[in-house]
Amino acid sequence: MKKIIIGVLSAALFLIGTQSHAQVLAGAGYLFASDKTSGFDETTPYHGFYIGASYNIHLVKGLSVAPGLYANFLAHSESAGAGSAKANLFLMGTTREFALNLPVKLRYSFPLGNDRNIFAFAGPVFQLGLTNKTTVNGSVSFMGRTYGDGTKVDNYDSKNGTANRFNIYLGGGVGLQLGDIIFLVGYDHNLLDLDRLENYKTNRNQIKVGISLDF
Repeated sequence: MKKIIIGVLSAALFLIGTQSHAQVLAGAGYLFASDKTSGFDETTPYHGFYIGASYNIHLVKGLSVAPGLYANFLAHSESAGAGSAKANLFLMGTTREFALNLPVKLRYSFPLGNDRNIFAFAGPVFQLGLTNKTTVNGSVSFMGRTYGDGTKVDNYDSKNGTANRFNIYLGGGVGLQLGDIIFLVGYDHNLLDLDRLENYKTNRNQIKVGISLDF
């Protein structure tokens, strides 16, 4: 995985050094992810945002390649409870992920005139997870008194964690450029298992809706 990322970075830097006609695009947007683990019917939704920049390098008319660097933040919360007339039990778990993404997208643009165009893009995204932690808060109420405690789990921990820090996604999307403003919608799907559990496999479908500025 590390060799692949180094190779992609080297190729991107070479292209940047050899191309004079290029655009710097800075953008941010909403991010939604849905995880599905084998053996379970339900999916786990995550909501968050992304922010970063890419370097759109023109190759030939209409065709360009855009390596970039983006930060992703995603969060998911679940709660459960049970009780009776005398006692109540409540549990709430929250998972927060923070990762760096290196997308390398091929982009083909269709001019509409008056500095406007529509475009389609596709390619891989190399992901490095920085933090992935779950906090579980529980409380017990008994005869009018409440007792609580919290537990934190590092999902990247080599002993207690189950999440993979590295992944590769493949996806694409479409966009509309109006002058210096770009609107886009994209979709990505993981190629590597999200967790390290032997008997289960977790896949992620990810959708982003964002806006970028062309500098």
